[in-house]
Amino acid sequence: MRLLQDWLVDSVPGFEPPAAVRRMGVGQSNITSLIEDSGGHSWVLRHPPPGSHDPSAHDVHREARVLSALDGSPVPVPAVIATGSNEAGITTAFYVMQRVPGVVLASEDEAEGLSGSERLRVSDDVLGVLAALHAIRPDEIGLGDLGRTEGYLERQIVRTARSWDEWGKESKAAVVWERCRTRLAARMPAQQRTVIVHGDYRLSNLLVEAGKVTAVLDWELCTLGDPLADLAWLVDDWRSPLEPAIAIPSPTRVGGFHDREHLIAEYGQMTGLDVSEIGYYRAFTHWKAATLLQGVLLRRRTARRDTSPSESELETTIETLLDEALELMSIG
Repeated sequence: MRLLQDWLVDSVPGFEPPAAVRRMGVGQSNITSLIEDSGGHSWVLRHPPPGSHDPSAHDVHREARVLSALDGSPVPVPAVIATGSNEAGITTAFYVMQRVPGVVLASEDEAEGLSGSERLRVSDDVLGVLAALHAIRPDEIGLGDLGRTEGYLERQIVRTARSWDEWGKESKAAVVWERCRTRLAARMPAQQRTVIVHGDYRLSNLLVEAGKVTAVLDWELCTLGDPLADLAWLVDDWRSPLEPAIAIPSPTRVGGFHDREHLIAEYGQMTGLDVSEIGYYRAFTHWKAATLLQGVLLRRRTARRDTSPSESELETTIETLLDEALELMSIG
């Protein structure tokens, strides 16, 4: 603690020791911790998990670069205060950012706290922020080299298939998964525009206060790519009360939010993009999410821990997502 505290004194303006540090959230991505000082000030620390062997998936300095580039744009993000690497008692790269007011809506219980009017305002603002992100010209904010400008879906399919080869070859869902992959590869639509894509844009990665988005978080998957993939990821998470619960919590299942069709139509109006192929993109994101959950299932079995969601819930969700992917592509 003393090493980190000394670093904070030297690097974070206004920090008043001593520091109290506690973990926030329980995700399997980069670790997020709250730093509080004796003066009542607070900041957020981000760094990779211990033993991370995939630098590209946990490149926090790249994430800090994206946040700094977007600071002052129409997309609300926390300000980056300082960065470090292999110091302050942390054996990886890390950064400290501003703590922004707001709550994360990660479950139905958390969404229950919103009034009816707040749910509609959140719906509008979540969509408006995404459209604003996709309107930014990457070159104009120094992110023109963040990724390749073409072939986003093709690269994603190849990368996702590589992950499945590692995690899912023995899965009972392997046959349906392969059917999805073959048809996705055969029907790939042309990329209409190259934009900054968040990569995991959904309510659980946003801070919300009084019906407004106060910050977009978790930019580690951000790159240049196809805007409709971001939209599909959002609306797939936007499940209605009539849809069954799955292993991935969906806050919108409490009801009162704009429906998925409204979001898709409004996004098309805001951006001028043709959203007629959104079924394909949703099938792709279903397939990708099923693959990621297969990795979670494999780790769960290896660790032999009885945690939520259960192995049976994960298996059922993987099967549901793949079946829905086929349905979205209108193939039986």
